[in-house]
Amino acid sequence: EKEKLYVELKHILARQPGPEAAEQLQIYRHTLREKTKQLKVLSSELNMYESQSQEYKYEIEKLTSDLLNLKKKYLAQKRKEYIQKNKDRISMDDTFSMAKPTGPRFTGGGFPLSKSSKMKS
Repeated sequence: EKEKLYVELKHILARQPGPEAAEQLQIYRHTLREKTKQLKVLSSELNMYESQSQEYKYEIEKLTSDLLNLKKKYLAQKRKEYIQKNKDRISMDDTFSMAKPTGPRFTGGGFPLSKSSKMKS
């Protein structure tokens, strides 16, 4: 009976992990802790970069909106200047039309410019 018990315990001990397995388990635990630390660091960096990306997207939207508003203001100003320029031109044309003489126009020696005069030979 003692022999039978001895053989049974021997089989149980044979199935038990040895000191190499315990050492390997320690190495795996240490590696797991290191990888977990790295994962936490990378996760926090990812969160930081995502928040930074969101800030940049918001900044781009804001700048795009500002650019659009500036373009609208610029075009409105150009329209106002164009309208004012045309008003000034119309008023100048009216001034010149009032000052224009209605008769024939002569320059220099009194020769008419609109009609070609024949030269005497």
